[in-house]
Amino acid sequence: KDLTGWKEFPGKKSKFAVSEKGEITLKNGPGDLQTAGKYQDFVLQLEAISNGKHLNSGIFFRCKDNEYQNGYEAQILNKFTPEATQKYMIEEFDPKTNKLVSKKEAKYTAVDYGTGAIYRRQPARKEMSKDGEWFAMTIVAHGNHFATWVNGVQVTDWTDNRPKSDNPRNGCRREAGHISIQGHDPTTDLSFRNLRIAELK
Repeated sequence: KDLTGWKEFPGKKSKFAVSEKGEITLKNGPGDLQTAGKYQDFVLQLEAISNGKHLNSGIFFRCKDNEYQNGYEAQILNKFTPEATQKYMIEEFDPKTNKLVSKKEAKYTAVDYGTGAIYRRQPARKEMSKDGEWFAMTIVAHGNHFATWVNGVQVTDWTDNRPKSDNPRNGCRREAGHISIQGHDPTTDLSFRNLRIAELK
């Protein structure tokens, strides 16, 4: 009915509102709508629709207090190429020593990591959503293990074996943090509905 339980990051351009249908609408950007509560290990399910072509948004999680979009991000960008032509550098860390073992270039069809990706960590392996159509996304965070599903198909499965850090940009953050909806830029125009979360104990 309203944005109770959410807070907008101050000083940004995104406009968040709740429609008569009970959907969270997001226009313009950049901006950030964060949950008041914090979540550590959870299953989050939601539905989203991109009301334009190749619009960029995302769901951030385990975000640091009072910091702008500083968390892990499940990307929303419905743009994929017919063939695997997009190059990404994939880092591999040793799960025991947390040291960087290798960097390998890999090709995917996902542009800018694609919907369902763990942004800057693992691209989405296939296209499962399209602009102008509602799609379902599931995000699971359990310890240092993260996975996402788009329209019921798993598109990422990633374990953060980087050294521990309270800053998820720099290392593995296991602490609870806010969940946020990203307003990316002035073209951003998306809606969200049926957001549900269950904490894992």
